[in-house]
Amino acid sequence: MTTAPQNPITRAIWDGTLPIKFSLDATEAAALGAKTIIEPYFVFRGSRGGAGGVYLSMNLHLINRLQMCTYEDQIRKYFVDMALNFIGDDAEIWYDVDGTPLKWHYPIGLLFDLHTGYRPDSNSPPPLPWPVTVHFKNFPADKLIRAQEIDATQDFFMSMIKEADFLRNGSTKKVMNLSKNDQTQLWDGLWSIFIVLFTSFVCILHKCLNNLINCNQIYRTENYERFWSVNYRLVINDGQMPRHIPLRIYLPENCPVIQEPVTPVDENGNQLTLGDVLHQILPDLFPSPVAGENNSTAAPVIHGVIPQLEMPIVWASQNLCYPDNFLHIVVLMGI
Repeated sequence: MTTAPQNPITRAIWDGTLPIKFSLDATEAAALGAKTIIEPYFVFRGSRGGAGGVYLSMNLHLINRLQMCTYEDQIRKYFVDMALNFIGDDAEIWYDVDGTPLKWHYPIGLLFDLHTGYRPDSNSPPPLPWPVTVHFKNFPADKLIRAQEIDATQDFFMSMIKEADFLRNGSTKKVMNLSKNDQTQLWDGLWSIFIVLFTSFVCILHKCLNNLINCNQIYRTENYERFWSVNYRLVINDGQMPRHIPLRIYLPENCPVIQEPVTPVDENGNQLTLGDVLHQILPDLFPSPVAGENNSTAAPVIHGVIPQLEMPIVWASQNLCYPDNFLHIVVLMGI
């Protein structure tokens, strides 16, 4: 197996976590026969954007859907065990934050940045643990696509990887030329993070904190190596300048997601910066590609951090992308 690059940035993103507080909707709890207040379900190591960049459905369940699905079973069982009047398996689970349904196919770190509107340059602490409401009734089919089984989630993930590859190269040959073992390894590196979470849960129950720390570190390292030893070959693009940058921009107030062809260099062959790209796409919010020359209060947020506008867009794409290989940027307004 090829060794993953020793990149402290991608590793820090991989290890990033978000504590989450899952609470059953009070109205639904009463309708399901709750006689007392239903205690919330806490997840203290929800991956943010690395292994945590997968999808809300698996585990926001935890990571992204990758995380959403695995945690969905735990969350469902937790509330079923409260002796409510339903079995649980026949109930369609979904989530919201402040009344806004959460899209399971978005990375959990992206959902946090988008729905909390928290700017890391503010003087207030982040809203943690992040309060998420759990629902088993009245699925909002007009706002959400229904979560799929794990195999369908894997297909969705691979389709995003292929789309990113097409944007970089004009074809999906690099992904399609991966061996079956490499494709499996790419997915397993994400899916296997559930082992870390399950191990953490068991260790907490038994108060074996030393084992918890050791197990977490070992599994996270193994999964990082498993995923990035394959994915590195895709994002580095064999050292060639990509045709376009796989990039999506998210604005507040339910604005449509922006995805435009973004070339990494200008007409003279000079590499563009993050500021150049934001200025091209959103000139009203970023009147200048240079931070010091902007009168706007808008700021880009990636993985909970406000990056420097002078950052080369190719470097940002290779080092700050989510596991689907897209650079997901949330634009937040002034504090």
